[in-house]
Amino acid sequence: MMNRRDLLLMGASAMGGVLIGTPTLRAMAGESPSASASRAIFSSAQSQMISALAELIIPTTDTPGAIAAGTPAFIEMMATDWYTDTERKIFFEGLAGLDAFCRASFGKDFLAVSEEQRVAALTDAEKQAASYVSPLPGGFLAGMSKLIDENTPFFAKIKELTVIGYYSSEVGAKQEMAYNPMPMRYEGDYDYAKTGRRWSY
Repeated sequence: MMNRRDLLLMGASAMGGVLIGTPTLRAMAGESPSASASRAIFSSAQSQMISALAELIIPTTDTPGAIAAGTPAFIEMMATDWYTDTERKIFFEGLAGLDAFCRASFGKDFLAVSEEQRVAALTDAEKQAASYVSPLPGGFLAGMSKLIDENTPFFAKIKELTVIGYYSSEVGAKQEMAYNPMPMRYEGDYDYAKTGRRWSY
């Protein structure tokens, strides 16, 4: 009998490798997120770290960054109410690992160091994540396997939630990307130079 993980893996493959992860796949399985976390599981310092990390991943440029889009609250809601115990444990350990890196490298916790030093800590986490090999099926489905693997490293998790949270927000959809709620027709080969941004869907 096919279990839910196998079904989700097949569904992800059928979508042609679209960048979706565990939370989005759960939505495909019929689960629905709430607007905010059902309870507080992060300390004040951890919440500040999540905000800082989200803004490092999607900073304010000519468009608003992750904080302005409300992405940190989205990340906390997903980690609180959608993550499995395994995923949540990795997430907490990842935050602690950033603090440990900063203390060892700069003598201060993550929140007390400069932005440049925070980037160094996040870059180190990214390098660690790059060496991770999913135990789930390889071959053609290798890319999809990581997306439903509970054990993906912290960097993969914080990046995934930041990107999903930002681009599913009103700020991400309407300001960072081009938005037209009533296109009236479909243009499959629209000239990117006309907008300079991707369309939101």
